[in-house]
Amino acid sequence: MTSCRDYHSLLGMHALGRLPEAETATLLAHTDGCPACRAELESLDQVAGALGHANPDRVASPPVPPPWLRDSVVSAVGVRHLRQRRRRRLLAWTGGLATAAASAAIVMTVLLSGAEGHMVTYGAQGMQISAELDARQWGTAVNLKVSGLDNGQRYLVWLERGDGSRVPAGSFTARGMGLTMELSAAVQGDDAVALGLSTVPGGPAVLRAPISR
Repeated sequence: MTSCRDYHSLLGMHALGRLPEAETATLLAHTDGCPACRAELESLDQVAGALGHANPDRVASPPVPPPWLRDSVVSAVGVRHLRQRRRRRLLAWTGGLATAAASAAIVMTVLLSGAEGHMVTYGAQGMQISAELDARQWGTAVNLKVSGLDNGQRYLVWLERGDGSRVPAGSFTARGMGLTMELSAAVQGDDAVALGLSTVPGGPAVLRAPISR
């Protein structure tokens, strides 16, 4: 039995005049007996008709992406890259354990050494935060631990440059006793002076912790 869902992909094609004749007949037969699909088709027909009057030259200025978009994209790519590196490192570690005790000791040394980074700690009014900042080619990896925050509240994480500007490092929603997460920011660690949390973009800092050198 054919349902309305099977016709949804055909409605837009018909509105644009791209639906083959045979399928057009089938679709119109369905809309004759289906008020919901008929109403949606009429709405799409109106939109398709208006497209012919669109004139890009009448736009005063081309749309410009918001300034935070680039940093957000780079941060998201950095998080994925960081997780892939850690997954490969974990696989290498477990494989080394299966060979010999000497190999395991070598791998453990590599894991514990890591890249040179900076530490952030903060505690006040029941809130606790600690973070390790590791330099990467694309920016800074942020290994963050938090507790004592308002349960269910969404927090934005950012690194603050010396000029006071903020670079997004991701976001999270506080749950239970605490959280541990991997984030990233498109700024080199030496250029960042503090790590902070806020609840709205550009809003007041819920907490701000200086980065120790």
